[in-house]
Amino acid sequence: MDLRLGRCAPARTVQNGGSMDCIVLVKQVPDVSAIPDDAWDREKGTLRRGLLDSILNPLDLHALTFARRITAATPGSKTVYLTMGPPQAREVLVDCLSRAPGQAILLTDRAFAGADTVATAYSLACAIRRIERELLGSGEDYAIVTGMQSVDGDTAQVPPQIAEALGIEQVAYATGLAPGPPLRVRRIGPQGSEDVWPLRFPVLITVTACTDTLYRSFRLAREARHIAIREWGATGVQARPERIGLRGSRTQVYRLFSPAEERARRCVMVGRPAELVPLIRAGYEQTGEPPSATPADAYRLEGRAATYRGEFWVLAEREGPGVRDVSLALLGKAAELAASLGERVGAVLVGAAPGDLPARLIASGADRVYSIEHPLLEVFHPITFAKAISGLVRERGPQVLLFGATPLGRELAPRIAYACDSGLTADCTGLAVGDHARGSLSLVGILKQTRPALGGNVMATIMTKDSRTQMATVRPGVFRVPAPDAARRGELVRVVPDLSPSDIGVRTCPVESATAEASIRDADVVVAGGHGFRSRSDFEGTLDPLARSLARALGCSVKLGASRMAVEDGFASHDHQVGLTGQTVQPRLYVAVGISGAVQHISGMQGSRLVIAINKDPRARIFDYADLGIVGSIETVVPELVHCLEGGAPSGPSTS
Repeated sequence: MDLRLGRCAPARTVQNGGSMDCIVLVKQVPDVSAIPDDAWDREKGTLRRGLLDSILNPLDLHALTFARRITAATPGSKTVYLTMGPPQAREVLVDCLSRAPGQAILLTDRAFAGADTVATAYSLACAIRRIERELLGSGEDYAIVTGMQSVDGDTAQVPPQIAEALGIEQVAYATGLAPGPPLRVRRIGPQGSEDVWPLRFPVLITVTACTDTLYRSFRLAREARHIAIREWGATGVQARPERIGLRGSRTQVYRLFSPAEERARRCVMVGRPAELVPLIRAGYEQTGEPPSATPADAYRLEGRAATYRGEFWVLAEREGPGVRDVSLALLGKAAELAASLGERVGAVLVGAAPGDLPARLIASGADRVYSIEHPLLEVFHPITFAKAISGLVRERGPQVLLFGATPLGRELAPRIAYACDSGLTADCTGLAVGDHARGSLSLVGILKQTRPALGGNVMATIMTKDSRTQMATVRPGVFRVPAPDAARRGELVRVVPDLSPSDIGVRTCPVESATAEASIRDADVVVAGGHGFRSRSDFEGTLDPLARSLARALGCSVKLGASRMAVEDGFASHDHQVGLTGQTVQPRLYVAVGISGAVQHISGMQGSRLVIAINKDPRARIFDYADLGIVGSIETVVPELVHCLEGGAPSGPSTS
């Protein structure tokens, strides 16, 4: 079934000097900086939003500023703000109108309640079509601009699914622009920074935190209170009842819990750095022992029929001449999960020519490699990749399709899920096969997908419903890359998709390639610092010697990490950030220095095999997730630890 609504406007290149209207998608979100425990209904898996303050989604404020730069460059351009929510969501529209003039639409109807990303995207796409017809004029050029993601969902799925519903191009992860004409967008691409020129309009642009946002104007704020905000319901945008709200959703939260409910460690506190050194050496050696090939808690069907049938697929994302580690790690995890259901594993490889990659994928766990080959697939374009992969998914019907939560995966997976009418869970940190029973609903052998939500303040386990294929993106570093087995044998299936040059609606030009050297995910040991330092020189001057000493003492690779606060303080670059908005790491040894243990940080490092915490606060939360801990000041403990690692005798008692 084709779920797309069709193009909103004729596909054509904007003319020099022509207007460029903007539809700005905004969202009212809860303030997640402080969520009271009683705000969660853990039985229903929902948030009692009335107990939290509501604000304009921060990234949507950046999108508003981004859109204002576009419209200001072309006189006569219009701006329309669109939000979906309860009646009180009109306040975010007033906020927008207080910053930049425009028209405002509130999409509100009880029928929209409970929608997941697929149902939300469909509803907003219906509203966009009406805006085009009634407010912009069907023949005009325009851009849809919105934040990359919202803080309450953190999925980044709705925008690409809107683009798929409308059959238009998306430019994701925008960091800047030259408003033109012609319009040029600087973005974070799969291989690094690149410039993108839309060749046809409309186009959807998602924005990162990249601009100095517009402030409210006293005059505009006063006028905003008198501007008529249109309210549209489901029937007003001609939305089909079976596609909206709970009925139209393809995923459902069935467990909601605090990160503290995950397996906490029993921290052994030591009094002096000298006592820590032999424990580090012994613990590090133990982490090198391979995990059991067959976990004791492995899922078993025990003669029952699984709810879903079919292969477990992984999108094998290319990186240079090879495949990204996250894809190889997902093949290993898929093999483990598929074995519990007696199913096979497939790898989906996209490009102009496969080379020797199918053999590598088979060695890493694939039983079958689907090589989708076409000259137009040599360079990543969301529409061509989504069209090629979704066609294969509809034809073959895998029960699971996994993507790495990379820039490419997060941009591509939502489009494929929407095109295949499937559920999608973003940024998973855990996957398992299990059962679910509630009321009349009984599911056997489903994929349980666990991810952080609300800025990492809670964890949600999600299941797919009413879909043929269960889909998820998984954060890099969550699972380990399996050792390749050259003796494995598999099958190569070549696929030639039906593509044409007219499918491509943007032109790209690389600006700066991303370097793999900046990644901390491959290190054996990560030494991470937090807010407890005074300056960048203090941060580096303290942690660099510790990293070098650990590398010499353990004979391993050591890299520096940082908490979000340390990055915001300027102590380290974002490439080194560990946590929900940074990288997920699973080193053999993780040393947390001056890190309090915020849930956002814990979500990025709790898979580490051995964790050591150094903090002057004995009540710091990081100790709940550490195996070894020492209470003391950074200035005293770290130099003493370095001295002992280098073979020196203890210089005296440590000072807390």
